[in-house]
Amino acid sequence: MRRILVTGASTWVGTRLVRALERRAGVTVFAVDEIPPVEPLESEFRTMSLDRLEFAHYLLGVRPHTVVHLQTIDRSAELGADRVHEEAVVGSQALFGAIGRCTTVTQIIVRSDSAVYGAGPRNPSVLGEATVAHGRRHRHQRDLEDMERHVLAMAAVHEHVHYTILRPAPLFGPDNPSALTRYLKMATVPTRMGFDPRLQFLHEDDAVDVYLHLLDHPTEGVFNLAAPGQLYLSRVLRLGRRLAQPLPRPAFRRAQRGLARAGRGLPASDVDLLQHGRVMDTTRMRRDLGFVPRYTCRQTVLSGYGRHPEGGNP
Repeated sequence: MRRILVTGASTWVGTRLVRALERRAGVTVFAVDEIPPVEPLESEFRTMSLDRLEFAHYLLGVRPHTVVHLQTIDRSAELGADRVHEEAVVGSQALFGAIGRCTTVTQIIVRSDSAVYGAGPRNPSVLGEATVAHGRRHRHQRDLEDMERHVLAMAAVHEHVHYTILRPAPLFGPDNPSALTRYLKMATVPTRMGFDPRLQFLHEDDAVDVYLHLLDHPTEGVFNLAAPGQLYLSRVLRLGRRLAQPLPRPAFRRAQRGLARAGRGLPASDVDLLQHGRVMDTTRMRRDLGFVPRYTCRQTVLSGYGRHPEGGNP
């Protein structure tokens, strides 16, 4: 019986991944998160913080074969910026410290984010996994950098363990409740006057499928994840039949503050993204990881807006 521990099981991807694994024969899932799940899970779920001794004892007692670490997303709106920092850096270090004492673990999959590259005019037009990015980074993005460095250091020591780091593009789809998704689905979308950034997305279904693929085909390394293709922000909004409202910088900032007070604001990294954009090279995703998303970027956007994606597999 294969034992899989999933941290961040209450996140949107985490919940759907656990449910998919529950349907697999010969798999036992152990779900952990600091926030209780909104939707019920059949698997054993524990509400605990990764940086507590209780979690280390739990992991050593479970003795998992695979660890999927999803408790890395920016949940500052729910937990506060300081707590998110502790989860991303201190929690990850505690997690890998416990894993280092667990002899059963042979595979570790870590969710990072394409936001680790930052966004800004000095970034290269296309970002590869080894590219030195010059985009502006905010606190959570720097935390992800620190977490990745720690994972790579652990990978150099634990040669018997497959370490994989994933950097997904922003998720988009009909159900994913991310702040960026909610923002782009507003009837009128504030944009920066004079900016029309190039964007990539990853369909919410592909965001779950890539973990299932990795569980069946362990592959070491760092991988960008994005749907094939790219779209300008103006094209995204036209596909969604949304109205763009170009605003000069002061008005755009005021709009963001107003939306934040109404609970519709964006993380600072997404605000930068909607000005400067970000496009990643996904050659290694297809060639080395062997994963090809089912949805193209255009199909992802159409699906997210509730329109039938033309010519796709789904």
